Amino acid sequence: MPHHLGPDLPDESTWRFDEIACAEPARVLLLESAGSPAALLQAVGGALDTALTAGTIRLGTEQRSNGPADLRVVVQFPVGPRIFDWFFNARTGYRAHFRAHRDAGLDFNRRIIEVLRSRLDVAVPVGVLGRQLDGDFKDCGPTRISKEFLMSSITQDLSKVWFCTKLIGIDGGTTDLPTGIIGRRILLEHGTSWAAPYRDDLSAWLDVKGAFVGEAGPYQLKDPKARAETLQVTGTA
Repeated sequence: MPHHLGPDLPDESTWRFDEIACAEPARVLLLESAGSPAALLQAVGGALDTALTAGTIRLGTEQRSNGPADLRVVVQFPVGPRIFDWFFNARTGYRAHFRAHRDAGLDFNRRIIEVLRSRLDVAVPVGVLGRQLDGDFKDCGPTRISKEFLMSSITQDLSKVWFCTKLIGIDGGTTDLPTGIIGRRILLEHGTSWAAPYRDDLSAWLDVKGAFVGEAGPYQLKDPKARAETLQVTGTA
């Protein structure tokens, strides 16, 4: 039986899986039975814990393209196809919150960042090794990321999460993962539809980008509210 939803999230009439069901009925069963938003937060946090323990997490500092003195932290970790699908396509997932209202999406984004930030705070006592990335996300060699900078960049109000399209290499370089949102579509109200991105075990990674940290403190180049408005209408970030 589908999980009971709160009044602010899409229901079966405004977030339908008919098109996916034609080709992937087993996948739809999982989407229809997806857990609560709180359960999703726990699952994503657990995936980060697993990545930290297994050493599969990828960390970097990314330069601002037109202001290379300012950097932001990038955190990438695998979540697997089930959590990935739940996160992006279930009625209790990340995009569903933005569809309900941009403020609901922003609040859920903050909750995710809070969960991830608290785990990083425990797991990184002093600092951690990562990769230095330029403004085009090209690898520039190893770097040490201090805990102070990590916590300054990964802020609840300015950090954002999406699926990973360029995976940081452990020993250098980057690997391209699937880009864009293509494939079977979620059917919304008034004839609107969104693609339902799906990834396999190797490519189901989340990408967390912190705020750039400059002389005046943390900031983002794009207003989080503008990103939220785009997500609410188009389902893309």
